[in-house]
Amino acid sequence: MMHRALTPALLLAPATLLFLLFFVAPFITLGINSFYDYGRMSGIIEVFTLKNYQRLWLDDYYLAIIGRTFRLSGTVAVMTLLVGYPVALYLLAASARAKSLVIALILSPLLISVIVRTFGWAVILGKNGLLESAFEVIGIPGITFLHTEAAVVVGLVNVLTPFVVLAVATSLQSMDPALPLAAASLGASPLRVLWAVILPLSLPGITAGLLIVFGLASASFVTPAVLGGAQFKVLSVIMYQQAIVLQNWPFAAAIAVTLLVIVLIVQGVQIGVSERAARQAMPL
Repeated sequence: MMHRALTPALLLAPATLLFLLFFVAPFITLGINSFYDYGRMSGIIEVFTLKNYQRLWLDDYYLAIIGRTFRLSGTVAVMTLLVGYPVALYLLAASARAKSLVIALILSPLLISVIVRTFGWAVILGKNGLLESAFEVIGIPGITFLHTEAAVVVGLVNVLTPFVVLAVATSLQSMDPALPLAAASLGASPLRVLWAVILPLSLPGITAGLLIVFGLASASFVTPAVLGGAQFKVLSVIMYQQAIVLQNWPFAAAIAVTLLVIVLIVQGVQIGVSERAARQAMPL
């Protein structure tokens, strides 16, 4: 009995140890450093202060950056859902060969280096690029999307859509295929079947996909830095500048802690809303 009780703990021990060493311990260190002071001549000053958080949360400049970061992350999450959900529905009914082909195409952006992929989008969206040439053909010259928020959204949607597709498709695969057929046989239209049966049953996958995309989009650095340009500031870019360029590690740590805490709060709220919606849909 003792061996049987210890087995789960032993199985979880390696993952737990890695989690403690590579997430909990660095995060604790990061949190401690965020309360230190900093001077250009003296460097990090190990005295307790709230100056970094006051600077981040009481300055309109940084508040605008926080708002831009999470507006971008929310937009990307919604766009990936709009693009990825129909693909996940197609995978539910596709043949094995078609399913393999679609999954390979969906995963292809993840097989390319983030630098190569981002600069590829810069060529497409930039001046004299493919998009500007296409607009010139239809008589609308001089339109470029490079160094705009729209360009960043396009680049992030391209790479993050697979996470939504796979999460939703996995959720749909676990659905009893007789349920949509039963609803249709009772007179429900295809749209009603989608709204009342398929969508509620896929909520766990939708929630998982949106949480992954929101977290990855809020912490992305290369895509906003390249496609957004020097004037497009998000928290990850500011964090890099403070830590690497200005060597202000305490303020960079405060930005990192703030980013993580807000993401966790948003994810907690989203999980709660999704669970409540799923419970309300159960009687259907």
